[in-house]
Amino acid sequence: MLDSLNIRNFALIEDLTIDFGRGFNVLSGETGAGKSIIIGALSLILGGKAAPEMVRSGMDMASIEALFSLSPDAAAVRFLAENGIDTPSGEIVIRRTVSTDGKSRCFINGVLSNLNILGECGALLVDVHGQHENQSLLKVVLHLALLDEFASLRQECEAARLMVRELARLAEQIQALAMDEREKARRIELNGHAINEIDAAALIEGEDADLEEENRVLNNYEKIHAAAESAWDILAPLQDQIKGARRSLESAGEMDSRLAGVAQRVSDVGYSLEDVMDEFRTWKAQASFSPERLDAVNARISLIQSLKRKYGETIPAILAWRVRAAEENESIQSSDARRAELEEELAQLRARARDHVLALSRKRQMAARDLEKRVMEELAFLGMPNTIFKTDIQYVRDPDGFIEVRSERVKLYETGLDYVEFLLSPNLGEEVRPLRKIASGGEMSRIMLALKSVLTKGGACETFVFDEVDAGIGGVTATAVGKKLRQVAAANQVLCITHLPQIAAMADQHILVSKQVSEERTKTLVRRLSFEERQSELARMLGGEVVSATTLQQAREMLEHVPR
Repeated sequence: MLDSLNIRNFALIEDLTIDFGRGFNVLSGETGAGKSIIIGALSLILGGKAAPEMVRSGMDMASIEALFSLSPDAAAVRFLAENGIDTPSGEIVIRRTVSTDGKSRCFINGVLSNLNILGECGALLVDVHGQHENQSLLKVVLHLALLDEFASLRQECEAARLMVRELARLAEQIQALAMDEREKARRIELNGHAINEIDAAALIEGEDADLEEENRVLNNYEKIHAAAESAWDILAPLQDQIKGARRSLESAGEMDSRLAGVAQRVSDVGYSLEDVMDEFRTWKAQASFSPERLDAVNARISLIQSLKRKYGETIPAILAWRVRAAEENESIQSSDARRAELEEELAQLRARARDHVLALSRKRQMAARDLEKRVMEELAFLGMPNTIFKTDIQYVRDPDGFIEVRSERVKLYETGLDYVEFLLSPNLGEEVRPLRKIASGGEMSRIMLALKSVLTKGGACETFVFDEVDAGIGGVTATAVGKKLRQVAAANQVLCITHLPQIAAMADQHILVSKQVSEERTKTLVRRLSFEERQSELARMLGGEVVSATTLQQAREMLEHVPR
């Protein structure tokens, strides 16, 4: 439900915080006080269109912030979780700003969000009925959901959704296996050639680097050999010279201990040089140049490079290609059997899905007749006795559909076969037409009120806003509307703007909206009324500007007759 709404620098509102309660909340006040501005601010929180003129004159930016508290399994909580927004303790804080340059930003629980997410989330939080556009009855796609809610078909609908998704998955798998015989033969031949070519190469991981090194040595053999011989000629005589120097220093060291250390270091140099010369001799014994070996190395390098161009940039990539080719051939050779299995599974699921959605459609049609009857009874109670309400259920033709109804193939949706739209004839003798095209704001509010009276079963709290529900009514009808609003509010949160005392008297919380002129500026104020203050406000609504003892007494009686 909506716990609180804070509005700053929005139209006539300077800084306003409204705390709402559960049940039935009424906002009243004189015309022009700012009641519709409050609803406009709420609509902006729900994803409504922003405009620069919304910003209070002389200010740079308007901001609206709303706090909602919901159950952890509420649809809005699940929706935000799917979009990566946390809702700790089921609380949702939405903040929207509008600047004078027309730019608007929105935050959900501190996360910067786009208007698409805000709009979808807002539709799950609040349903506004009246002069604003955020009305669920205008969205034909929701009519089916309302019918299913009335008929308690949630489990059947979920089963249909899962079946249709599984049908799509199986069809996709079959399509992936679909390949004509020529294509199969071509793929098997190509893969077989690749496998044979790679196997014949007998590749070893890392050999390409070793071959490149050997190629470099063979191509530069003469330069390497000449340089090595030169080094040998220089180092070989040094061995005898170092040995002589060591013996001299050892003799001198016997007489001067300071030279003993030097003699040892020279000895170490001699041993190191001996190691170098041993390695040199080994290299000279192994070093050789073979034109045949150079040709073989170049041929191997060329073969590996050719395979890399065809199958991968590295030897591991080439070997991985070979594995995939073998797996694809195996898959192609076994695909016929797998495809036959999937097609049989698809046929069986189609039969089950056909029976399920046809049965679901029959349940909807039966429920639709009951819904029509009960909604028209509610509308008569609400002062619309000549209204005809119809639930139109249609199928959409689809030549490729596998379900046949009355000798025609029809389209299957995740929701089943049915396209549902509410139709209305508000006046005697008129044809029923789509509800979205003919109902006025006041009528739409009462129709939604009638639907919610029929649909209310208790449970999770939802928030409904009625802005024009009292348009064109009074007297007994106004009392009836008030009773229905209170009935709906028993299981939901209801916010209602009204000018009728019969409706206002039914409220659990009564909020007065007024305006005040201060320092040559007009601003909107709100105040939750006490029992005594409610009497005065109802008396004003009954008698206009003149509040008499009679109207006060009438107001008291109206309040006392409402069960609390």
